[in-house]
Amino acid sequence: MSVWLAAADTETIPVCGAGCCVPVSGPLARQLVSACTRLGDTVIHIGATDHQVISAALSMGCRATVAFFDSVQAGVVWTRLTRSHPEHDLQVADLRVTRPEHVGPVLTDLAETAALVVIEQACTAGQSAAAGSFDVESAGALVKPGGYLAVITGLCHAENGVVDPAPGIIARARQVGLVYLQHIIALRVPARGERIDPVVSPCAVTVAQELRGWVGPSDSARVHSDLLLFTKPAQSAPAKTGDQQTRAVAAQGDPDTTVRREEER
Repeated sequence: MSVWLAAADTETIPVCGAGCCVPVSGPLARQLVSACTRLGDTVIHIGATDHQVISAALSMGCRATVAFFDSVQAGVVWTRLTRSHPEHDLQVADLRVTRPEHVGPVLTDLAETAALVVIEQACTAGQSAAAGSFDVESAGALVKPGGYLAVITGLCHAENGVVDPAPGIIARARQVGLVYLQHIIALRVPARGERIDPVVSPCAVTVAQELRGWVGPSDSARVHSDLLLFTKPAQSAPAKTGDQQTRAVAAQGDPDTTVRREEER
């Protein structure tokens, strides 16, 4: 387990009604793209709620595709990108709008092309536990051999209380052949030495007041996000069968026979 300092530079506004889900911060996006990609790689962000991942990818010379579940959010992100990136960056930026259940078909042309696929696991406040889940198989199909799948999640609200989605995500990823690498703690608040000092913003206070009757994680549980990192094993050459090995030796000639012929000469 590792700890990444990923506090946002400005106050982060929750993207869910329960107040526990926040967009990917700029520091987290930059660390993730830097650690998992190289110049010219493809980065795919599924369910984006901000511009940070695609912006970091473009700044580091990567091609970037983003699947939004909200057309208005996609428009806002595109506007921000046009103001902060040159034209040659925008030429390799691909923004698509779809529904969560249609991610696979919409991105099928990018199968096994991405060095990094990022997914934000939304909380399930007011929904069933399965409503906030995503199709790990579709996401894994986008990762190229040797590439990475990063799932950003945390304690989630469900009908009967608080749910930790990490075990289920890990189990589903393993079922589709992905290898679980690491659990990274992404701190949402600044760290000072060995201490972290959460600052409760006015926005967070308002959300807490509106949700007094809601059963959810305590404030201390919301100082970080969980980043689950997986990889797709690189494809190795298949082992030769006995018949294949025999044919290979025959094609090359028997080494012992070759030596005897040289001696006779």
